[in-house]
Amino acid sequence: MTDVLSVVSAPAVTVERTRTIREAAQEMDRHGVGVLLVTDNDHLVGIVTDRDIVLRGLARDVPVETSVGQLMTTDVLSLSVGVELARAYEVFREHALRRLPVLDGNQIIGILSVDDLLIRDARRIEDLIRPLAQEVIARHRRTPVAGMGQAVPAGDGGITRSRRLIRAHPGDTLVIHGRTLGRPDRFGEIIEVRSPSGDPPFLVSWSDSEHVTFTYPGPDAEVRPRAEEASSSGGQAGSGNGDGRR
Repeated sequence: MTDVLSVVSAPAVTVERTRTIREAAQEMDRHGVGVLLVTDNDHLVGIVTDRDIVLRGLARDVPVETSVGQLMTTDVLSLSVGVELARAYEVFREHALRRLPVLDGNQIIGILSVDDLLIRDARRIEDLIRPLAQEVIARHRRTPVAGMGQAVPAGDGGITRSRRLIRAHPGDTLVIHGRTLGRPDRFGEIIEVRSPSGDPPFLVSWSDSEHVTFTYPGPDAEVRPRAEEASSSGGQAGSGNGDGRR
């Protein structure tokens, strides 16, 4: 079980309700925050944001020496430190809030924000995709094979790796076969190869869309060398059936 306290990223900044709007703004500036919990003898009585100061105060010509209690929101929802995080998600969703004070009894512990939840979720997603990303990187760094679809000893105790390695040079044609999806083959001219060894990614100019994109060819792709394409084109021209498509 994960409770809200495990996600709170920073302690709350408080201000007494008798302090002025100017002093509240100075506190925000000093601590680099956009929200203050308003207290009365250390008890939570309200919340005020930088938006409140601008819209409820400055925009209505409220003097900056007015007490911050005049601008605060008094109907404050809060969470107990022991509340499960799933409940916090529900409260944020049900009430369209961005921040919730976290209390231990009457003691102010901190503020849980939507940003805290987003950061937590982003880290969890990162943990999930990191192994996949490492596998993709490792896949392109493995021992090259001596031809497409051939198994070659990797030099590590007799273990062999079978991979379909695609290498290319500028001017070659990349063909994406669409037979597995019931689509026509897609052709593109490889105009740039970033790797000196000819490994992907390739910068391809696609004949069907005239778009130029970088791509990592999948298992449905093949590279036709420039010389092979020239010979094939010559044969097609001789038969009167050349359409110039790569």
